[in-house]
Amino acid sequence: MEASNSRIERFLSNLRQNLVDGNYYEGHQELRAIAIRLVKQKKHERAIQLLHLGALELSQYNQWGSVADLAAFMINIYVEERVPVDDDSKERIYDIFEKLSTATEYYPRVYEAAIQWSIKAMGNGIGDVLLHHFIGCILRNKGRYQEAEQHFLVGTPESPVALGGMLFDWAAHAETADYGVFIARGVLKYLAMGWYDAAGLCWRAFIARLAQAEPSTTEQRAGDGALSSKLGPVYRSTKHELVNFVQLVLLAVERADGAPTSPAARAFGQIRSHYEAKFGVNAATVHELLDAVATEYFGVVVQRQQSLFDIVNTLFAPPAHPAIASSDDMD
Repeated sequence: MEASNSRIERFLSNLRQNLVDGNYYEGHQELRAIAIRLVKQKKHERAIQLLHLGALELSQYNQWGSVADLAAFMINIYVEERVPVDDDSKERIYDIFEKLSTATEYYPRVYEAAIQWSIKAMGNGIGDVLLHHFIGCILRNKGRYQEAEQHFLVGTPESPVALGGMLFDWAAHAETADYGVFIARGVLKYLAMGWYDAAGLCWRAFIARLAQAEPSTTEQRAGDGALSSKLGPVYRSTKHELVNFVQLVLLAVERADGAPTSPAARAFGQIRSHYEAKFGVNAATVHELLDAVATEYFGVVVQRQQSLFDIVNTLFAPPAHPAIASSDDMD
């Protein structure tokens, strides 16, 4: 083990000298060639170690194309050698992703490669939820809200809170849009997937931020006639009508018993009739999501044109005048 470590250090020393001399391409290609040779010799652990540490060295010189290439090579070895999804294998990925997150041109394909490795290694259709959450946090911090959303939707129990806060930030940047369009993205998709607790956590994180930012237009309902909810205080927004819609949907689902003729199911139908068209260009997307919610919680049989996966991944249209800094438009 000591001998192999000394060889890795020697390879890295050569790389460092190339980088100091400004020979970035030569250093990258030499390290890559060594890794290929190690793979052919069945020394996969050494190759992984070299690629991981080499990518970190190159990141110090902002050689993002080379960093992405080495990261993709390392993940390909993970796939070929069926490296398990464990703390060690993910930690290497995390190390590189934290550096690579500044390079918007290169990181998407590397993130996707990591997710696909975890899906294959774990034998499910989602992959590692911690990996999704980690990627979602990086993308959120870079203002890449639309990309982050997809990872939070299938992340850890901490992801809904992160998504709720992010959706508020997204709405705040958009300025002119009804904030309800944004929180509906998270809550309706979580509900469509049958993850009610996540929908509630997402809502609570969002409404807490809204109540703090706009106390004069976000009223907490109290008194004998106020509705109660296990999600916490019930609010009414006098500024964002569609925020009220999202909370009413949550309240109806909270009272659902799976019967299509129940009072909760009737209330849900009335909510849909009143608010669905108010989403404008997003009305068809909201309709599909609410159909999925009706099936999941109210026992309403709906003939779907799309699979649940397609419905949840249906993207909302952008607000009229988006002004989201350093982020893709909401497509």
